Amino acid sequence: MQSFLADFHFLRPEYLWLLLLPALLYWFCFRGIKNISSWEGVCDKNLLEFLLVKGSSSLRRGLALTAMFGFVGAILAIAGPSWEKQETPDLLPENPVMILLSLSSDMDETDLTPNRLERAKYKIIDLLTQTPDIQSGLIVYSNEPFLISPLTDDAKIIINLMPAVGRDIMPSNGDRLDRAIDLARESLKNAGYGKGSILVVAADAGQSFEQALQASAKAKEQNFTVDVLAVTKQNNEKLNMIAKRGGGVFASFSANDADIGKIARVLEERIGDLKKGENQQTVWKDFGYYLCIIPLICCLFFFRRGILGICLLFVFASQAEAGFFLNDNQEALRAFNQGDYAKAAQKFDLSQWKASSYYRQGDYAKALENFATGSDVTALYNQGNALAKGGKIKEAIQKYEEVLKQDPQHEDAAFNLEYLKQQQNQQQQNQQQNQEQNQDRQQNQEQQEQNQDQQQQQEQGQEQNQGQEQKQDSAQKQKQQDQQQSQAQAQEGQAPEQAPQDEAGAKQQQKDDADSEPQENKAAQGKEVEEAQEADEKVQAREQQFREIPEDPGGLLRAFIRKEYLKNRYEE
Repeated sequence: MQSFLADFHFLRPEYLWLLLLPALLYWFCFRGIKNISSWEGVCDKNLLEFLLVKGSSSLRRGLALTAMFGFVGAILAIAGPSWEKQETPDLLPENPVMILLSLSSDMDETDLTPNRLERAKYKIIDLLTQTPDIQSGLIVYSNEPFLISPLTDDAKIIINLMPAVGRDIMPSNGDRLDRAIDLARESLKNAGYGKGSILVVAADAGQSFEQALQASAKAKEQNFTVDVLAVTKQNNEKLNMIAKRGGGVFASFSANDADIGKIARVLEERIGDLKKGENQQTVWKDFGYYLCIIPLICCLFFFRRGILGICLLFVFASQAEAGFFLNDNQEALRAFNQGDYAKAAQKFDLSQWKASSYYRQGDYAKALENFATGSDVTALYNQGNALAKGGKIKEAIQKYEEVLKQDPQHEDAAFNLEYLKQQQNQQQQNQQQNQEQNQDRQQNQEQQEQNQDQQQQQEQGQEQNQGQEQKQDSAQKQKQQDQQQSQAQAQEGQAPEQAPQDEAGAKQQQKDDADSEPQENKAAQGKEVEEAQEADEKVQAREQQFREIPEDPGGLLRAFIRKEYLKNRYEE
């Protein structure tokens, strides 16, 4: 009895103030009512016996006391009387795992095909697939660690991040496993977990082996075990020592799922131990649930009177027709929470809520119109979001710049601004590349047309040259005949005829001059053809380079990690 009186208390004592309501109700409504009927003042007392219904006064007192007793019992039940403790399991997830993935230069080694990093990513995906019920997070590290996925129940979030994880997202090279273990331990503690697992996926222990051993031991002291998956064909004794110092298991890389199966079994065993009561908490037992029987018994009497039935009728009526009790904004908020954004946009009177409804609905133009009614930082930021979603990148950049002028510490606006500028630069580069490609195509077409014209001219020149050669042969034959005639005349003592000979020589000289011109034209045309071929080869090489430009799935991760890196987490 003494322990009962010493431990008795209310878990929610603030609800005891509600006891004033039934006290006031009884004082004002029932205390002032006379228990004798008003007929007593106008009728003779001898007649009252025949006029009044016997027991009416006691009936009214019984109603009042029953109602008060029910109200008091309900209020005490809500307040939660308690006088006994009980052990209950912690409702937090039992054993989350934080995965540490090394992105040092050692992960580029090709002793595992295609390289260590790609095989490590495959192993992580397999582990998450085999343990879907375990909360997991992801930290990547080189010289510094970065938390890119906090603890989550959905393993697909980390699996979808894997293609974007590469060594190019890290701002600097290095291998500081000790810092990664410390960040994982802090993340688990800040999330409210008293126990968990840290899985290291790496090829080596890193630059500071002694510090890594100390970090692993410190994690074990705080109930965070350190497991290691070595992504290398060689047996790494340092990683094995880190796992032993952290109280975890060490798994060597295997071509099958033996290594992942070993780690998955250990994680599941740890979850089973926690469910059996390793992670218990002491709470006060709530006995208020047992007091609920008092108002329920009192309600039976009012069911007979029909009062409770009328109350229930109003309750169901209010649920069926919410507009009878709610105003337009309240109805709109209910529709907004239920996902009916079209109805919410029609009902809302507040411009910002109406704009949010249009934004969720995908009507960014109307959302911008309603967001534009405000000029504070939040309104400008929402305007920038609506412009960005609507494809107006330039205007969105201006809005984000206005936000940062008013609030330079607005991290979301700064991140969105940097992202949009990168997108804008990429679009400009794509436009320039398209323009250059179009110009190159036009130049190629012009050069092809020029080459065709040159080929036609060459063919015509060849035909002319053939005709001139034929004429030259005939002229030479004629000249030889004239010379023979002149020699014969000289022998006979006759003077040769000079006029025909002179005319033939002049014609031959003109033909020789004409023959030299096509040869020079042929050389110039050959140079132009060679230059056109070289230009075509350059254009084709440039187009091939454009086709070989890889996509950048890790752009957002690189921007996020660069932002965290600029905070100078570690100054050396």
